[in-house]
Amino acid sequence: MLYRFRLLPAYAALTAVSILFLFPFYWVVISSLKSPAGMDLKPPALYPAEAATDRLEAGADRVVEADGQQWLLLAESPDVLAGGTGPGAYLLRLEGGKPTQLVAWFPLGAIRPAKDAGPVTFEDVRVHRFGDEERLLVAKVVRQKEDGGFDELLFTVPRTARRLEVVRLEANAPHREVRVFRPRWQNYPEALKGPEATIGGQSQGFLLFLRNSLFISSMAVLGQILSSSMVAFGFARLQFKGRELLFVLLLATLMIPGAVTTIPLFGIYKSIGWIDTFLPLIVPHFTAGAFNVFLIRQFLLTIPRELDESAMIDGASPWRIYRSVVLPNCASVLIVVGLFTFVGTWQDVMGPLIYLDNPAHRTVTLGLEFFRSPYVDNRHLLMTGAVLAMIPVATLFLIGQRYILSGIATTGMKN
Repeated sequence: MLYRFRLLPAYAALTAVSILFLFPFYWVVISSLKSPAGMDLKPPALYPAEAATDRLEAGADRVVEADGQQWLLLAESPDVLAGGTGPGAYLLRLEGGKPTQLVAWFPLGAIRPAKDAGPVTFEDVRVHRFGDEERLLVAKVVRQKEDGGFDELLFTVPRTARRLEVVRLEANAPHREVRVFRPRWQNYPEALKGPEATIGGQSQGFLLFLRNSLFISSMAVLGQILSSSMVAFGFARLQFKGRELLFVLLLATLMIPGAVTTIPLFGIYKSIGWIDTFLPLIVPHFTAGAFNVFLIRQFLLTIPRELDESAMIDGASPWRIYRSVVLPNCASVLIVVGLFTFVGTWQDVMGPLIYLDNPAHRTVTLGLEFFRSPYVDNRHLLMTGAVLAMIPVATLFLIGQRYILSGIATTGMKN
């Protein structure tokens, strides 16, 4: 029992670290269920929420004229923010009979009743909590003080009120916004329609982007497993002159930045007509990756050579040994290579951005980029698309995580 208590600090630390690492995933998931208004909440909500709102009306008798414009009388008071003592009132600017956010103070002598004015309706008035009381925040004035702080003047009415009759002036009163749990499930069908659909255009649909990425990633996995395993088999099992030098040169290619080869490769692919096709994203994976070759080679060194010698005694060729002896015994490392390749290809942005132009050829990463519109606030749909994009990768990781651990743990060990 004492031993278990000694482990409590370790378990507590591991739990805290796990929460820290899982929080970004949690944040993306809950953001995918937020509305545009919920994305704008400050401070951000830790759950799909929106500000609690209510409806409020003001009679025509509160509409006045000042400075040649129509205003709504909020409260008669001296100018609190300016430290004045003369009689006056705070007014809310009206445009077309609808309230705005502009609040100004006028002396009573400059105010007169408005003619032919109708009632004013406030829609979606936010609810704030002052202590134990919920009040509707009708208007707010903020002024910066000389010492760098802020003066805040709030005009509130009880939440139970339905008409703007009694307005309370709250100067620098502590308050907080009332929020309600409100997940927006329609984010997912809207995201599946595609980014152009959010601005009224025609879109190929997000499912097509998922299918394109799945095809490219699957072919890349197939190419890497076949080509890298063949090359690794040659370096690990076959004896030929210059083998070690070639292996060092292969590893040296890892030090070449990808940006250096981008323009030459683009020129080559353009000359052979591969631009705006999936070929530049698939064919290079059939030429073996240096890191994958290294990983598989180190794993093959752990497999006893006696298996190869037994197969050779039975008349097996190197190709038969590769196919019937080596591949079945290195399934775990091949799964690791496949998972790494799938994730890297699935998350690739630069490749599809450079080589693909047709909207029907977009991958998931390109589809997510097009949700970033300068005309429409699609942040909530961007998060929804990110969740949809994570599902295949997360599923593969959950299925193959035990192979990742076993494949990496045994790589480089010799019997």
